[in-house]
Amino acid sequence: MLHAFARNKSKAFNQYLPTRNPSEQRINSEDEITSLVFGPLEFLSASDNWKIWKAILQNNASLSISGSLPPDFLADFSPTSVTYDFWPKKNRVEPDLVVEFLNDLGKSRSLLIELKWDAPPSGEDQLRKQWLSFQDGKHASSLHLFISKRALQEPADLHLWSCREAGASIENRLRQIRWHDFKHELVQQVLRRDASMSLRKWCELTSGFLHHLRIRPFVGFFRTLQLATAIEEEVNPHLVFWSK
Repeated sequence: MLHAFARNKSKAFNQYLPTRNPSEQRINSEDEITSLVFGPLEFLSASDNWKIWKAILQNNASLSISGSLPPDFLADFSPTSVTYDFWPKKNRVEPDLVVEFLNDLGKSRSLLIELKWDAPPSGEDQLRKQWLSFQDGKHASSLHLFISKRALQEPADLHLWSCREAGASIENRLRQIRWHDFKHELVQQVLRRDASMSLRKWCELTSGFLHHLRIRPFVGFFRTLQLATAIEEEVNPHLVFWSK
């Protein structure tokens, strides 16, 4: 489907926009977007997956929201395998995705992921329940990612994500990532010649899909002024900015 969107062979993405026809049947847009965006990653290599997730986790805007990454999560780890578990259930708790990396020594790094599109978390304790249910006993090798359009107010019990297991650093393991920053890292990977062709292709198709869904960068006020002054006066003589 990503290819159909890229080549303008389908407009099905319109059903994910907030301006869709209200007469249309309601769809589970978050689940479908989750599948469209992350499903293809199952077919990429462990090294490609590690590369793109490292870039997303190290995004500067995301770091400004969630603080420094636990240094022990990325350091000295080269995965040889990766698994994606979509909508797993445990103790009546269901996150969107669990990604687990393993290296040749059997050590793991896992990402517990909750994705939101136009909705907030389902209840104040949704993230807390996920962290305690799925990552209990392995917080030292895990991160909890919340990907949404807007950053959340930090939960009152943020200390739960400050891992104090033996040998682990205590930086915040709840990582907030906005869709705009997620897309930014995909676009950057497309431009990198040291990324594999498969990874670059996924980044290209997925960033294009997100663009259709209006996940677009803010061009800045200078660029806005350039666009405004490019409109000739005879086209719209009543359009005047900051008239003196």
